[in-house]
Amino acid sequence: MTTLVTGATGLLGSHVTDLLLARGERPRVLVRPGDSLNGLADAFVEVCWGDMADRASLEVAVRGVDRVVHCAARTGPWGLEAEYESTNVRGLEMLVAVALAAGVRRIVHVSSITVHGNDVRGAIDETAPLRADPNPYSRSKVAGERLLEGMIREFNAPVTIVRPGWIYGPRDIASFGRFAALIQRGQMIVIGSGRNHIPLIYVSDAARGILLASEATHAGGRSYLLVNDEPVTQSEYLNAIAAELGAPPPRRHIPYRLTVTLGAAAEIGTRLARRRQPPPLTRFGVQLLGGENRFIISRAKHELGFSPEVNLAEGVKRGVEWFRLAHKPAGLQTVPT
Repeated sequence: MTTLVTGATGLLGSHVTDLLLARGERPRVLVRPGDSLNGLADAFVEVCWGDMADRASLEVAVRGVDRVVHCAARTGPWGLEAEYESTNVRGLEMLVAVALAAGVRRIVHVSSITVHGNDVRGAIDETAPLRADPNPYSRSKVAGERLLEGMIREFNAPVTIVRPGWIYGPRDIASFGRFAALIQRGQMIVIGSGRNHIPLIYVSDAARGILLASEATHAGGRSYLLVNDEPVTQSEYLNAIAAELGAPPPRRHIPYRLTVTLGAAAEIGTRLARRRQPPPLTRFGVQLLGGENRFIISRAKHELGFSPEVNLAEGVKRGVEWFRLAHKPAGLQTVPT
């Protein structure tokens, strides 16, 4: 079986590629021209250079492929709407179209729990309505899912949608590495009481769930949430990182609603100033860390046989081991913020 992985140089895509290699497969990976291979050149992979906006390169990438695992996306809550639209909606449509024409048997589209909103204020499953938050990432991910619904209905596209939770672990520079650096420097602030639940999933568990979705014969046209079924609060997560680092746990708190308001104000100020760089605080980040977000994974358990294997303690331990190797004390200031 030949598997194409898009976004293979990213956090999730690289772990999906690792799992395929561990199974003895030789995956094909789509890499944008100019991007670093991040070690993929040394692995037993077939590299296709291309872009989600380039139909010709996508046609080459899907040729002879049995399944596509689509991890590539324009991520983050800040940027030009057109950039998100190009990759997360139009690029997605083009990829599915060329995969259909090439006879690909299964396409797994990696969406996100953000399509349900970033403060669900309770516990929900896949039947909850899609809700775009006021940022281009959330809007484009909802639009991408709506697009796929139409392609499944109209063309019988063999698409399965997975919605991973908040992915963390080795190679996660976007949040785990940043939090670890802030905690180590004594600068991490808890949003709200810290008793809210956050929808974590360890990166290798997310990758394994995606491959299960690509193999389940009855998963076509279905969507699946992938999160840990171990309830974890914001404070438990941050305190676990602190304990593993041997650092004091975060003690300072800022009210949740105030922080949401500050995030909105920072966004407005950045737009008025016409700055391309994201503001230091966004509602997206505040609601993900400080909101009440729990998700039920009964469907993935029953239909895919998915069960998370890495609990919080083990996941944080592995993440901190990576952090210590990747971020030497003298280089902590270079961790992206």
